[in-house]
Amino acid sequence: MGTATRLRSGRFAVPTRPFEVTTDDGVRLRGDRLGAGDVALVFCHGFLGWRRKPRLVQFQQSLAERFTVFGFDLRGHGDSGGACSFGAMEHLDVQSVVDRARGGGHERVVTFGGSMGGIAVLRHAALVGGVDAVVTVSTPARWDGHDSEAVRRLAWLTATPFGRRLLQASGVRVVGAFQRVEDPADLVGRIAPIPLILVHGRDDHFFDEEEAWLLYRRAGAPKRLLLASRFGHAEDGYTPAFGRQIGDAILAVL
Repeated sequence: MGTATRLRSGRFAVPTRPFEVTTDDGVRLRGDRLGAGDVALVFCHGFLGWRRKPRLVQFQQSLAERFTVFGFDLRGHGDSGGACSFGAMEHLDVQSVVDRARGGGHERVVTFGGSMGGIAVLRHAALVGGVDAVVTVSTPARWDGHDSEAVRRLAWLTATPFGRRLLQASGVRVVGAFQRVEDPADLVGRIAPIPLILVHGRDDHFFDEEEAWLLYRRAGAPKRLLLASRFGHAEDGYTPAFGRQIGDAILAVL
């Protein structure tokens, strides 16, 4: 399993099929397919996550009750190759898995991403398109301007030599320098007419609620904003109840 052996791993309680894809820039990605729904859902974890993180395993299984879920490790994480670019290039990862889902016979494909995964699916929908709906969870609207303690800790991890050594020891590989790209808020307006569902916790300890409102104001219709008082950040809120709620929202917009 490569670097993923150093990560805490959960086991799927439902049948899965492994898959591999290679991105347009040559990065090999590994994932698992589960469920048998008519609609495919490409599931993207956040920074420091991977598809077999125990909480993400449970959530993917809840989604797989109604969708065929293609969960995979973004570049630089888990069993996949390459180096994490913090969302700048991960839209290429999304496209390669969307292509796999289409190639498997799924006419409708939805992308779902939390935090950095949310940046990835937002950028993919804006720059590439070709999907039937997009869900972003706990996704920032801007690269800069966040004053939370959680973001400061993350910046220390990614910007200091010792922090980067800790990341490498945990199996996460990052690029040497951040490639400056557009703010998500500057791209979100290009997604329409693809339906967009934005989810954010009012108690998010990384990014303020205003980030979600900024994305919502800049997005074109059709769009929907779901705010929760007690959700936390990204996978903190990935419960079976949320899986049912977001599944209902996806099928409604489709």
